[in-house]
Amino acid sequence: MKIKGVVAAGILLAGAQVHADEGLTISGWIDLNMERISSPKGATERISSGGLNSSRLVFSDSENLGGGWKAFFTHEMQFDASTGAGPTPRQSFVGMTGPYGTLSLGRQNTPSYWVAGYADPSWSADYSMVSNMEFFYAPYRESNSINYNTPRIGGVQGRFMYSTGAEDGTRNGRYLSTGVDYRNGPLYAGFVSDLTNTKSIVAGSNAIPTSRDNYFALTYRFGDLEPTFIYHTYNGYYAYPPYVAFQSKGWDMQIGARYNLNERNSFFGSYVRRKDANNVNLSDANGAVVGYGYHFSKRTDLYLNYARIIAKNNTAIQYPVTFSSNPAPTSGVQLGLRHGF
Repeated sequence: MKIKGVVAAGILLAGAQVHADEGLTISGWIDLNMERISSPKGATERISSGGLNSSRLVFSDSENLGGGWKAFFTHEMQFDASTGAGPTPRQSFVGMTGPYGTLSLGRQNTPSYWVAGYADPSWSADYSMVSNMEFFYAPYRESNSINYNTPRIGGVQGRFMYSTGAEDGTRNGRYLSTGVDYRNGPLYAGFVSDLTNTKSIVAGSNAIPTSRDNYFALTYRFGDLEPTFIYHTYNGYYAYPPYVAFQSKGWDMQIGARYNLNERNSFFGSYVRRKDANNVNLSDANGAVVGYGYHFSKRTDLYLNYARIIAKNNTAIQYPVTFSSNPAPTSGVQLGLRHGF
């Protein structure tokens, strides 16, 4: 059995799925920060896990089958590094890749995660405006899913996913995603459309309404500077069972940038403007996050993040800079350390 170190963070968090040549790979992250979050009821100081990315333990392996084909698996367990609580499932899938593309089954990242997530300047960090204000209850990962990625030809790759959902004989939880992206040198562009079926959380109701999310992502790298853009439309029923749900439609837009000053110092910034058609359950809002990273090595980072979200109306759903606090905070600051292994 061979045990290999983790590859670069940018590849793991932002690129296509990566598979080792042969042998078992044990990798992961420990990410902890000192955090101060502010809400309408005051401020709270605490130690939190997962400022840049969730703390996790990852097992993966691959086998060369010959003829350009390879089998692979990944199993990720997420945990709270501040208490040791967990683990909870993150991804768990098996698949094959070869001349005709990649097919995988299990719980895995969605096409929208790869397309829109790549244009998130913070790489889906805890204070990500993309995660908190654009995805809200739309999925980043799906269980019971089948995923197929076409070979990349002329810079173009297709991405398709179908999830069987709750597997209870109804459409509850079923998910269908179709996407395409283009990568050529400094240019990245992608489009993905998601259809989600979600059972109503109203007591006694058997209704299974749907939601439709469309994402267009664009980035272009100018040397060490990479501006990013995301445009997202949403329409339908969104729920976080059994706690909250709402019906709405609207659009939001993200502009941001990543900048590597040198091999030690990097910066990012992201701004989201959301326009809701109803302003009843979900409000128009503006949000921004800025971050700085000092890279001791390819595996160890010191970081400082600040975010703020301002909602126009006092609606029932106020999206926070982090989902792990009640009442929902409107701003937060983190000073943390992340180590990959």
